Amino acid sequence: MNQIITVSQLTEEIRLSLENIGQVTVRGEISNYKIHSSGHRYFTLKDENAQISCTMWKTRELDFIPKDGMQVIVTGIITVFSQRGNYQLDCFKMTLYGIGDLYLAFEALKKKLSEKGYFDTSRKKQLPHLPMNIGIATSPTGAALRDIISTIKRRMPVVTIYFRPTIVQGDEAEQSLISAIKELENSPAEVIIIGRGGGSIEDLWAFNLESVADAIFNCNKPIISAVGHETDFTIADFVADLRAATPTAAAEIVTPRTRVELIQFIDDLMLLMKKHAFKIIEESREEIDFLWKKSLRQTIFDIIAQYNYRLDDLQNNIEKITIYKFQLTKQKIINYEGLIKSLNPLNPLNKGYALLQYKGKYIKSKESLSKYKIFEIVRANETAEAKLLDILPPKLFNKF
Repeated sequence: MNQIITVSQLTEEIRLSLENIGQVTVRGEISNYKIHSSGHRYFTLKDENAQISCTMWKTRELDFIPKDGMQVIVTGIITVFSQRGNYQLDCFKMTLYGIGDLYLAFEALKKKLSEKGYFDTSRKKQLPHLPMNIGIATSPTGAALRDIISTIKRRMPVVTIYFRPTIVQGDEAEQSLISAIKELENSPAEVIIIGRGGGSIEDLWAFNLESVADAIFNCNKPIISAVGHETDFTIADFVADLRAATPTAAAEIVTPRTRVELIQFIDDLMLLMKKHAFKIIEESREEIDFLWKKSLRQTIFDIIAQYNYRLDDLQNNIEKITIYKFQLTKQKIINYEGLIKSLNPLNPLNKGYALLQYKGKYIKSKESLSKYKIFEIVRANETAEAKLLDILPPKLFNKF
């Protein structure tokens, strides 16, 4: 009978066995390279058949800046992280061996588009000063969408959002992104945000395709690229009219003024207009006084007196109209805020409702489910895959 041992004992035996391999020198391609706030480096080393997690502490010096797609030679030892049951390569040294295929493709396309003028600042479109209609193209289930919408609604709740769900990774992402850009270009959106969360160079590759770059370049509306984390750069970032470090940063850029700032601006403008109107009235009074001092005839004095009365009435009317107009504008902003919150496409999900989608596209209520064998049920906190068994007649509900 085999001796029964604990998980810790087994992991310790594995650790000792792996560490007995000793120092190794390995060649591979860097993927998902990240630098922690502590300065330590984490990445994956891979080839066409396998991959291994790697660490390189900040105390180990490098004479170049590693990037996803680079071919490198690393020297280190195999270590085991017992708490997670993972093994990794602890790297002492890293040297540049060559450039990976994806990195070569990235640099080649970057050079080609740069020569064609795709990155020229002179052709980049200016963002609207205060857009009230904003387009978003990203995954409907990713954190990027939640970050963008929550930031926009917190800063400027009266904004209308035109969301076009799109695939951001894999073989179908290319055409999905192109279609999303074209559809939002034809929508009332004044500015478009395209993006996704972070990932490896393979995960972000759809944003490094020439066809997607062409769609961004040819779009008649300004586009903000918000792909990945602050350290991630894609071809879309260079072609777009503006690059945001993160999806949240993109939402802040398209809402340069918050709701509170806008109301304060309106109040300041109202005060400035009142001061300007009173200044005109006062200058008119001084002119009338000057004419009066010239000892004109009584008839002219009477005419001037009439104008004084009219000026008094005009002053009162200007004040009343100005106050009324700006109060009406403030009330409209508050009403729009309530309306937009009620029309938020994600609100029903927070109440327990769900959306149906097939291959990234939502199934409309008028469509029959009979043509879908498998589809997805999207809820606020989860997505489930469903298989169609049968179509039943609609149930009748009592009205209350």
